[in-house]
Amino acid sequence: MIIRFSYVGISISFTYGTNLMQFNLNQLRTFFLTAKEKSYTRAAEALFITQPAVSAQIKCLEQDLQFKLFRKSGKDLETTNSGKILFSYAERIFEVVMEMEHVMKGYANLTRGSLTMGTTRSFARHLMPNLLSNFQEEFPGVKVYLEVGSSQEIANHLLEFKYDLGIIARLPYPSKLKAISYSKEEFCLVIPPRHRFATMKEVSLKELQKEPIIIRENGSGSRNAILSLLDAHGVKPSFLLEAGSFEFIKEYISKGRGISFLYKPEFKQEAKMGLLKSIPIKEGPIFIQSCIVFPIDMALSPTAQAFLRLIQVDAECPPEGKANHLLEGQQK
Repeated sequence: MIIRFSYVGISISFTYGTNLMQFNLNQLRTFFLTAKEKSYTRAAEALFITQPAVSAQIKCLEQDLQFKLFRKSGKDLETTNSGKILFSYAERIFEVVMEMEHVMKGYANLTRGSLTMGTTRSFARHLMPNLLSNFQEEFPGVKVYLEVGSSQEIANHLLEFKYDLGIIARLPYPSKLKAISYSKEEFCLVIPPRHRFATMKEVSLKELQKEPIIIRENGSGSRNAILSLLDAHGVKPSFLLEAGSFEFIKEYISKGRGISFLYKPEFKQEAKMGLLKSIPIKEGPIFIQSCIVFPIDMALSPTAQAFLRLIQVDAECPPEGKANHLLEGQQK
């Protein structure tokens, strides 16, 4: 048996030797109800069509199958032996159809389904828990899968349709991705407690000229944003160390080996313990724009649409611009 989809529904084809017999799901439903009701008239009422229309579909089906499906038994219709066999298969088919309709309605009304998202490690720890908690409270039947990586990795995977949505910082996104602004996340200049800046009320970016600065790995939005910011102010650090782990960066700073710009929630505990200290920047606080990103060419799933409605975002990210102290439009 071969099942093909067509404009009239599902087309079911049987091949017997050199003969090809074909009918559609509407014909099979008409036969099924006629056999169940044992009447053309009652089947027509159930289908909301005329009795001649039912008779015509049955006749067409019998011609395609090349055998009779019904015989008269008094006032009722009885299925032939071949009709009984077809009825048993039709009964199983429509059980599956009903199950399919139930499941699809569940996806449509969000009583079931899934949502796959990608985000950065920092956002996964500090931004996503509250968002996903609210979403799952609203839609408890939807399974949520969260993957982590650098901003660039998430953007690349979105282009491969591996995620429904991504929440990352602003990148120079490819034209095939759409970005919607979500929030501005604060980054701070972090130093060891005994650093020469520790007694200062604020530090200008120019004063970082001779400082060893620790930055995130390639592909991180914050790396590109911070380097763009420093370059815009003519700052050339004496030494740059790349690291992909926030834990390593914090440990390295606490040992007095360098300074860094860190996502504010990432070092809150170390600051309370006196292991790290943040110093205000004279040019103003540093904020990086986070965005919700998805492929333009992919229709959003009902779960993705529900997530966007829940967090009520509708402002498109601004075009890429020059770096400034707010770092709007920059990366994380």
